[in-house]
This record gives sequence, C-alpha cells and structure tokens, in this order.
Amino acid sequence: MKNTIIVGSGLSALMLARMIKKYKDTGSKIYVIEREASVGGQFGSINYGQRGYFDYGMHIYYESCVPEIDTLFTSLLPDDKWNPLVGNYKDAAGIFVNGRLQKDTPYIDLRTISEGKKREYIADLLLHISKTHNQQLPPENNAYDVLTNHYGKLITDEVFVPVLQKLYLNHASKLDEMATKLTAINRIALFDTELMLDLMKSDELRARLCFPNQYTLPPYRTDNQKGFYPKEYGMFRVLDKFKESLEQDGVVFLTSAMITKLNIEQQRVKSISIKEEKGESTLEDINEIYWTAGLPPLAASLGVNMQGFNYDKRPQSYYVNFLFDKKPEMDLLYYFYCFEKGNRSFRVTNYSNYCPGANNGRGYPVCVEVWPEAEDTEIENIATKELKQFGVIDDSYKILFVQKEKVHGGGFPLPTITNVSNMNTIREKIEEKEIKNIIPIGVMAEKNVFFIKDILIDAYSKVTNR
Repeated sequence: MKNTIIVGSGLSALMLARMIKKYKDTGSKIYVIEREASVGGQFGSINYGQRGYFDYGMHIYYESCVPEIDTLFTSLLPDDKWNPLVGNYKDAAGIFVNGRLQKDTPYIDLRTISEGKKREYIADLLLHISKTHNQQLPPENNAYDVLTNHYGKLITDEVFVPVLQKLYLNHASKLDEMATKLTAINRIALFDTELMLDLMKSDELRARLCFPNQYTLPPYRTDNQKGFYPKEYGMFRVLDKFKESLEQDGVVFLTSAMITKLNIEQQRVKSISIKEEKGESTLEDINEIYWTAGLPPLAASLGVNMQGFNYDKRPQSYYVNFLFDKKPEMDLLYYFYCFEKGNRSFRVTNYSNYCPGANNGRGYPVCVEVWPEAEDTEIENIATKELKQFGVIDDSYKILFVQKEKVHGGGFPLPTITNVSNMNTIREKIEEKEIKNIIPIGVMAEKNVFFIKDILIDAYSKVTNR
C-alpha cells in the first residue's frame, strides 16, 4: 500500500486530510506528522484547568464560499452545535485610533477631525480619483505605492503611513503590498449614513469610502459568506472532532514526531525517516507528501542553501489571557485592532460576544495580543493598562485570572519587502528541485496566499487537479 504524508497538523492540514479522503481517496494510507504533542496549530486552545480553555486569540472559521470545502468543516458538528455568524454580524470588528475605540466601523473614521482637515482630505481624494479614473496607474512595488494609487499622497502620508509604522515597524515604502491586506485599511469613513447611501452607487467611491455603521450596512456584498464558531466555547472541540473523524477513516496521527530525512530517487521521495519519542522509523512507498509546515523547514529538508537570507524580525509576541468579573465594555465587537502609536496591543478579542457560552460561570474571557518592543517587561501589566486606556475595563473590574503565553514562532511576521522576497525566493528554490511528489500547502505556498480562505482554496485545487 502506498503512503500519503501530511506534514503539520494545523487547520489547513486537517482540512486537507478530509479533502483527500473525500475527493481523492486512492486507497493509500494517510499519515499526519506533527512536531508538537497536540494537533491544531494556531486553531488550538490552551487548557488552564479549572480556569477553562482559551483559544489562541481570535479564530472563527469564515467560509471559503466553495461548498465542497466548507462542508468538510461545518459537517463536523450538528447544525444545532454551531453558532453561525451571518450578515452584518458575521465579523463585528473595530479599531482603536486617534484616542478612541471605534465600535461602529473597522475602518478609520475621519468624520470627527477638524472641518478644515476633513475638507482637505475630501478635496484631495476626489481630485485623485478624477485624475486617475480610467488611467494607467504607476506600478506598485510596495505598500506605499498601493495606498497612494488608491487614496493619493495626502491621505496616505498623514493617515496610513503612521498606522503601518506602528503595526510593522517600517515605513510603508519598505513593506510589501501584502501589508495593505492584513487589516482593514482599504477604506475610510468620511461621510454619514444618509449621504453614503447615495455615494455607494459609485464604484470608485465605494472602493475607498466605507459605510459608517457596519451593523446597518445595505446588502452590497458579492457573496453570503458566514462565520462559524461552536456554541460550546473552544475551537479545540472542532479539532477533536477532526482527529476523531479522520482516525475513524484510517488516518494515522504521529505527534511529537518529525521527519529527519527525505530519501529521494529520480526526483521523487521514495521513503522518509521519522524521529518520535519512542525512537526512529522509516516509511516506505511514499505516494505524495503535502507539506503544510512552512516553506523554510521544507527547503531545509531538501538541502536548499539557506545562507544569505536576512530577515526583518520583531521581539517575541504574547497572548495575554484574562478572566474578568464583568462583561468588557466593547459593545458588540468580537475584536478590535489597535492602530495607535505608542501602544503595544495589536488585537483585543472578546470571546463572549461571538460565543455567549465562553463565560460559563468562570468569568468573561478576553485575549490581548501584545507586540512588545525589546525593552518591554511585565507584559501582563502593559495589557491591563492598555485595556483601561481603550475603555474596555476600568478600576472597578476585578481580574479573576491573567496569564501570558508566547506566540508560537515568535509572533506575526513582518510583511516587509525583504521578508516576502525571501519567502518567494525560497519557494522558487524548492520548485527548482523539481520533486514531483512534494506539494507545498499553506502560507506563501503560492504567491500572495496568506489567509486561511486562500490556503484552503489552493489546497482544494491541488488535491483535485493532481
């Protein structure tokens, strides 16, 4: 019997295993090989015993809008065990910027700035649109080019350059275009609801201006994408169902295990050497290897020369998990990003707003993702102080529990031109090896593939087309 190998066990790997079983089951035996002791990667959860579970930050499954993909996820639980998030409440997001927590829109709201500056922005934006309408735009070599083509120079320089500097520690001209897609910066709020209803009839304006209240947004969407989260708190419950279902289908999970050698003949992996806690073993007769554990480890396993790659890095990032005695002051928000210079918080997640069962008598769980600077210490105190600054809590709140956790792999990668270029080069070097039965899946497995939706669509295409 041939063996199919999946390296890594994050959400994309588990979905991939179900895709293979459903759409391409050739009778080969599937092995999932995971370095950690448990499966799930970033979609897993932390068990604090009597304090309960915490997800690794905000993780909701948003549909790919490809039914053949999405049903592999949603069918894991009965319909009455899901909390579906639909319409304008699919993704209730906000931002903290200009000293204010925006609860109605995740886009920067410029309606409250001075009338003089607002007129200046409106005039410059409209002039930019009129000049560039139906014209060939300059080439976009970085995030700054993308934003100036979109908004013009004034809004880009005064509004978005400081935001990207805060988030990614670099001027927008040193960031890849990917940096413009990771948070909601493709629109701004400049006009109130009544006027926006008219302005949204223009494609040019709707591409740059947001409707100022996400909960009353008219139905201008191109799809009916939903979000899904289990009614009983904790994404680990879905991962457990994944593992249980796959094991029933004959999939073998090797955890606390790693591939130590790929044995290649005639540009095909014929066998692999595996190291586990119980010892070393070999798997022969390899059909295919789907590598979901990142391009650099794959390149290293293939003997790609990795010297000369210098990466732009940030200090170690943390999740700070809280339980409070009262509901956080976040209105309907599931989460919000912090765009304010000087703050260390990146994102604050209020689990109870999209999973009411998250409280369950233990307290209200909140996660603060902290991106500290090198000199920062006492991460829990930083997170507490900033929650008060955001107005999420005040001195009347009692902290029932707080614990920091390191973000796996150090934290969110900086989307600099250097880092993205390195990943593109590594992918090209892997392709030059022309190993016929290794299929990379996951972040940057293909150019501009980053979000889970794009990863799953790419995986589905590779499974069904091979």
